[in-house]
Amino acid sequence: MMKSELKAKLQRTFPKAKTVSSGRLFTRQLSNLVDESIRTLFNEVSEGIPLKDHLCLIAVGGYGRRELAPYSDIDLLYLHDGKLSDKVLSEIISKINTFLYNNEKEVGHSCRTIKESFKYLDQIETFHAVLDSRFLVGSEILFQKYKSEFLAKIPEKTIKTYNDWKLSYLRERIINSYNPILLSEPNIKNDPLGLRDIQHMYWIEKTNPLADSADGGIFDFYLIGDSLTLLSAYDFLLLTRSALHIISGRKNDRLDLGLQGEVAEYLGFGPKNEIKTLESFMSQFYKAQKEVYFYIGTYLDEKTNRNKKRIQRELSNPESLYDDIIQFFAESQLNEEEPSRIDLNEIRFASHFIDDDFKNQKSVLDTFLGMLRQKKRIGHTLTLMHECNILGKLIPEFGACTNFPLFSYHHQYTVDEHTLLILRELDVLIADLWEDRQVQDVFNECKHIEILALAILIHDAGKVKEGDHSQYGAELALIIAERFRLSEEDTELLRFLVAEHIVMSELSSKRDIYDPNLISSFAKQFSSENTLRLLYILTIIDTKSVGQGVLTNWKKEILHFLFISTLTYLQKKEITADTQERIESTLETYLIEKEGLSLEQTEHIVNFGMKIKPSSYLHYNTPRRVFQHFSLLYEWKNSKLPFRIIAEREPAFVTLSIFANADKQMLLYLSGTISSLGLSLVGLRLFRTEENQLILQAQVTDEYGSGEIAEQQIADIESTLADCIEGKINIEDLASTTNIWKTLPQIPDGMVEELVKFANDLSETYSVLEVRVPDSIGLVYRILKTLLDFELEVIFVRISTSADFAYDSFHIQTKNGKKIEDAGLLLAIKEKILSVARVKENQGIMEISF
Repeated sequence: MMKSELKAKLQRTFPKAKTVSSGRLFTRQLSNLVDESIRTLFNEVSEGIPLKDHLCLIAVGGYGRRELAPYSDIDLLYLHDGKLSDKVLSEIISKINTFLYNNEKEVGHSCRTIKESFKYLDQIETFHAVLDSRFLVGSEILFQKYKSEFLAKIPEKTIKTYNDWKLSYLRERIINSYNPILLSEPNIKNDPLGLRDIQHMYWIEKTNPLADSADGGIFDFYLIGDSLTLLSAYDFLLLTRSALHIISGRKNDRLDLGLQGEVAEYLGFGPKNEIKTLESFMSQFYKAQKEVYFYIGTYLDEKTNRNKKRIQRELSNPESLYDDIIQFFAESQLNEEEPSRIDLNEIRFASHFIDDDFKNQKSVLDTFLGMLRQKKRIGHTLTLMHECNILGKLIPEFGACTNFPLFSYHHQYTVDEHTLLILRELDVLIADLWEDRQVQDVFNECKHIEILALAILIHDAGKVKEGDHSQYGAELALIIAERFRLSEEDTELLRFLVAEHIVMSELSSKRDIYDPNLISSFAKQFSSENTLRLLYILTIIDTKSVGQGVLTNWKKEILHFLFISTLTYLQKKEITADTQERIESTLETYLIEKEGLSLEQTEHIVNFGMKIKPSSYLHYNTPRRVFQHFSLLYEWKNSKLPFRIIAEREPAFVTLSIFANADKQMLLYLSGTISSLGLSLVGLRLFRTEENQLILQAQVTDEYGSGEIAEQQIADIESTLADCIEGKINIEDLASTTNIWKTLPQIPDGMVEELVKFANDLSETYSVLEVRVPDSIGLVYRILKTLLDFELEVIFVRISTSADFAYDSFHIQTKNGKKIEDAGLLLAIKEKILSVARVKENQGIMEISF
């Protein structure tokens, strides 16, 4: 019999996806091939069985629409009139379904009478599936009865309930959505602006009594509006989904980063390993989604009678067109009115007739600046302008970012969507409704919000060009400032915010922000406290808008500490941590007045603190902690235990303080233990007492960047450390395993360049090592072991992982307490680190600054 003939036919057809331009055409051909096989098989298996008009096969769902993607399910309805025996029905269903299974097709089937079909309308998925019913084979008389006695008699109440839900669902999911809808790894079928959202409109129209009763096909029904662009977008999305199935070899709708290059190449966009291929393909994908977005908005306004036109004048007079458009948005913002999507569609159409002089017209620029100064719905209004292609015409530097993809697991959205989300976060701050009062209070003291909004708008515009995007963005800022005729002060503020928009994030994640020299150096960059406040706010909302969960409590905490330390310096005009003498005096005062110690006891503790190396110990630890450490060290020495550990909970992390005899292995034991328990080591400091005892202070979060670590997990850290010290656990094995299930994503080659960087110009006593490599279990352990193998001292570690890449910093020095200046040694360290990070040979780059 036919056995695997269908599979061969389908696979022979798959390559046609490379040459046809229509996803509907391709999926219809796959549907036709399945149709033919099922009809042939049905006629074979029904020979000798008196079926007459008792049974017919009906294609439903996507197969019923003739939109069968390469590895989609075959959804079948076996419709019978109740006169066939269960044995006969089972025999026919089994043979047909088995044939499809043998050809590697998943089958979803149901077996019902017309009367029974009414019982399954309580689920919207079944309702949608039967709307796409299409006759395949068997009794045509029974199918006609199915249409007249079931499809035509679906209760109007059921139809209205489902249609109302779909209209509401689309509006809340698409039009009223706060979050960006262009994702870096979209689900082509189910994510916003995917195939399913278009199908929702189709299903609504299919229940329209005036609709044509065509035999399947999503655009056999007229939808309100200009459906030509939607048709093109749907074709492209459907074709992309088909290519994704073929490349994956399975049903797969998630267009993840690792597959985008292959899909792009398959569809003829160019070689998969070239960045321009990816950019061209994903830009086309996002363009298709934008067409879907605009169509849905117009459709919803038509269906819900929100079509009252508010544009007072026709947008056809070239002399007033520019002012008419900008005033439309200014008035919507001022009156806090939501414009009709039909009006917005007219503006989008008119945008094609806007010339370059739009961006230079003084009246337009003045109105736009006035909108930014309104401190009201700035982000929302600019988002609407962008959707209508107006914002990019006014500020082409931002327009160049439209649909520009960022191939990074760190960034979840396109550049333009990310930027507009930041501006909508600004709206929340303006409304005094931000989730963190600490941040909100800082914002409430900020001035020149319009300059901050302009800076947000172009802060990532430089990413469309190779090189340092911050510096290129700063050059664009100067061009825009001149065009808007900003004052010298505002121009400098705009330039600074764009040029330095990542500096606080970089410092807080890679440097020792408790170092008073770093704070004083950083503070000297600011012309005023307001500039610092604006940069802090920009950093916070920029980080939050990169993707869900990126702005962790830990990141907020260290950014705020950096901000407060710098602000304090600016206000006092002196180093925040003060001189050693002032620290000594502060410690003495605390011990006598707060702890009630005698002068002799106080001198003993102060002497203890002053002699701990490195001297940053007293900058990093409060007098309370110094006293605590002194007491705990005394208790630990008397206990004769191998080590002592205490845990203190902070808002964003848990601080573990470990007291032990100076042994470099403790570093490895700790990092390996934390890795094996599925926790994250985000900061680590090492101090040594005069008696050569070790004080290890580690900052630990859970895998999501939260400080919510259970008591049992802390107990597990302590017991595992004890087992390591006693030799019960092999540290090498421990560091390469984890007790939680976690799969790191596969990173496409070349997405992020591996880096080992040494900086010798940041400190007189230590070198700063920065490592940027793919993240892996036990990575910190392996890097620390490498450094210790080179007989180096590690005094500070900052760990910052971005989804799948580790961005780690290590402050290191020689055994003699000096920075590393031997270029040969630095090169050897670099090569070993790249080796243990399992980076391909000769792939990582190296930078040294002396």
